[in-house]
Amino acid sequence: MRYVQEQEEWNQFIQDSLGEKCVLVNISSISSDCRVYKTTDAIFKIRRLTPASIRGRNNCLEDEYLVLKHLSSVTGVPKVRSYKRIGQWEQLEMELLPELYGYDPTFGRPQETCKDFWDVARVTLRMNRLGCSHGDLHWCNVGKNIRGGVSVFDFDQACMEHPLRCVLRDMFGFGTCEKRSKVSLWDRLQGVRIIGLLLRAMVKLSRQLVNFILRTGSSSLQQNQRLKVALTQRVRLQADPGLELLAEAWNIASLAKASSPGVDIAYYSIDISGVNFPGERPWLLRWERIRKNIDFKGKRLLELGCNMGLLSIHAKLSGASACLGIDVDREILEAANLASRAFGTEVIYRQFDLADSSPWEEELNGFDVISALSVLHWIENKERVWSFIGKHKEMLYEGHESEQEAESNLRRAGFTKIVRLGLTERNRQMFYASQE
Repeated sequence: MRYVQEQEEWNQFIQDSLGEKCVLVNISSISSDCRVYKTTDAIFKIRRLTPASIRGRNNCLEDEYLVLKHLSSVTGVPKVRSYKRIGQWEQLEMELLPELYGYDPTFGRPQETCKDFWDVARVTLRMNRLGCSHGDLHWCNVGKNIRGGVSVFDFDQACMEHPLRCVLRDMFGFGTCEKRSKVSLWDRLQGVRIIGLLLRAMVKLSRQLVNFILRTGSSSLQQNQRLKVALTQRVRLQADPGLELLAEAWNIASLAKASSPGVDIAYYSIDISGVNFPGERPWLLRWERIRKNIDFKGKRLLELGCNMGLLSIHAKLSGASACLGIDVDREILEAANLASRAFGTEVIYRQFDLADSSPWEEELNGFDVISALSVLHWIENKERVWSFIGKHKEMLYEGHESEQEAESNLRRAGFTKIVRLGLTERNRQMFYASQE
C-alpha cells in the first residue's frame, strides 16, 4: 500500500503551503483526503482529488468559493478569501471565524436545543433568501461561537436555486435542487429531546404506512449507482492485496460489538489509494494530534482497549520497538490482526478483560507508553486500572469526565507533566502525561 507515502505527501504539501504552525481542526467523515486547517488568521479547506474525496459531493472547492462569495453579506457564514488549484490539490481560504465549539443538539435541555435550532434556522433562511440551499445541516457543520451566535460551514452540498426551492430543501429535505438535502432543519428538529421523540415516532409510522401502501423500494437508478460505486471499489481493492486485507478487516470491525451499539460501521474511517474505508470518526484527525506530541521511536507501547489497533500500527510505523494491543472483544482483535498485516507491521494483539479478577497486571508489564482512549468509562473498578497506569512513564489518555477531573486523575496516578492535545471528534479532551 502507498499509505505512508500518501501521508508524507500530505505533510509536505501542508508544510509548503501553510507552514508548520498550522493546526488540523477537522477531517471529513466521507474522505480523509478532505481536511480543514487553522492558522493564526485564516481557515483553509484542502482537498486532494481522489475518487473517495470526490464521491458523494455536489461541489468542488471552486464551487464552494463562488457560493461563499455570493453569501458574503450573511452573518454566520465564513468570509471567503481565495481559491487555488495546484495539481491534484484544491485549497480554499476563509477568514477565521469567532472561536467555535462543536455541539450536538440531541443532548441538553429542550429549551436550549430549541434556541439552537432557531439560531440555525435564522442563518439558513438568510441564505435561502439569496437563492442558496446548504443541503447538509448536520450538527458537525454548525458551531456555536463565543459571541453567542452560530456559524454554518461546509458548503460541499450547496446549490443555487429559486429561494422557495431552497427553503423547501433546507427545511424539509425535498429534492428541489440537484439532490435531496442530506440533513434538513426538519431532521435537526427531530433531534431535539422530547419534541424529537414524538416527531420521530410520527415519521416512522408514516413511512411504514406509505411503504405498505405503495410497496416501493430503491429505484433502479439508485441501485445502479450503488452497484457502480461498489464495482469501482472492488477493482481498486483487487489491484492491491494490502487493500483487500484491509477491506476484510473493516468488514469484521463493522459487525463487531466493539463499535457503537446498533451501528454496523467500523469505529474509525481512513482513506488509502483513493479508497475510503468508512467508520464513525476519522482516524487521522486523532493521529495528527498524537504524532505531533509523542515520540514513539524505540519505545514499547501498551494499547488498552485497542479496537482495530490503529494506534499500535501507527506507533510501529513511527519507530516503536514493540506494540501490544489488548481488547475484550475477540472479533475486533481478528480485525486488528488483519489490519496490522495489511499495513506491514508486527503488532501483537491479545484478548484481556480489565474487569477480570485475575492478576492481569502481572502479564502486562515492561512498557514505556500506555494508552487508554475512551476505555476507563466502561470499567467498574477504575481505581485498579489507574493504579496499573501509574506504573508507566508516559500516558495517552481520553476519558468521558470533565477536563479538570481528568487532570486530577492523571496527577493522582503520579503524572507530573500533563499536556492537553486538543478536543477529539466527540468533544472530549485528549491528554499526554509523563512522570518526570
